[in-house]
Amino acid sequence: MQRGLVTGIILGAFMVIFALQNTLTVPIKFLWLKFPEVSLALLIMISVVISVSIAATFAFIDKLSLKNKIKRQQAKLKELEDQYIEHEPIMTHKNGPINQEITIEGETGNKFFDY
Repeated sequence: MQRGLVTGIILGAFMVIFALQNTLTVPIKFLWLKFPEVSLALLIMISVVISVSIAATFAFIDKLSLKNKIKRQQAKLKELEDQYIEHEPIMTHKNGPINQEITIEGETGNKFFDY
């Protein structure tokens, strides 16, 4: 939280300095829109904000897609585990049948093993 706030303040300060040092105005034409005088710094900042927004949108969509894929894979894994448990061969020992369970051990804090 604090790191994001500090980063935002630093980036905001750089943007203010950039805007104050680049006061040149330029005419803008886009499709049927015409703007006679627009600050070059403002134009660049708006372009950056639009670009970052588009990139963030695509990253968000990709993240949702990956989350859905993970859920589908976890459901498939659960189904396969259930099938394995149903059809698990019973191992025999001299004292009778043994039902061995498979365990997965990993390092503490490893996200792969922490659900």
